[in-house]
Amino acid sequence: MEDVEIIVVNDYDGYFESFVRTLLRTKKTPVKHKRIQITAGPWRSYMVQFTELEDGETLGLDFYSAFRTGFGSISQADLRNLQEML
Repeated sequence: MEDVEIIVVNDYDGYFESFVRTLLRTKKTPVKHKRIQITAGPWRSYMVQFTELEDGETLGLDFYSAFRTGFGSISQADLRNLQEML
């Protein structure tokens, strides 16, 4: 894994940070961002949403918190897109 700063704004027992670190470790192409900002919470209409933040060097990842307990799952297409964005 390349040098990527992970900023955790809110997480649930480190679940989503661990999930992102696993994706980074298994990524086969160079990392595109210097920083990854992780947020998570209830009441999302998606499992994960990714947004490039204004500085152009930070990728914002917002997760639906119930995903960690098995309520729903990330589709293979979304997982591939997420890994590409990292």
